[in-house]
Amino acid sequence: MGKETLLEGTAISLVVDPSARETFIPRELVAAYKEFKEHGPQHQDAETGLGASAHWFGERVLIVYEESETGVVVLIHPTS
Repeated sequence: MGKETLLEGTAISLVVDPSARETFIPRELVAAYKEFKEHGPQHQDAETGLGASAHWFGERVLIVYEESETGVVVLIHPTS
């Protein structure tokens, strides 16, 4: 599930949850990641340091967050 990858010349740790992989095309995943890295999280938890953003593609939502301790970026599609 986790993946060490190279994006724009920088090694990053990125996890794309299967729910996100099944719901979004690669271009959407990359766009959400880039927006998250360029603009930072929309919400920041003061207690845990976890920052997250929601990215809408029509009726679908992709959550992007960065784990504060590890720096791993996670992309997930919440399902009910």
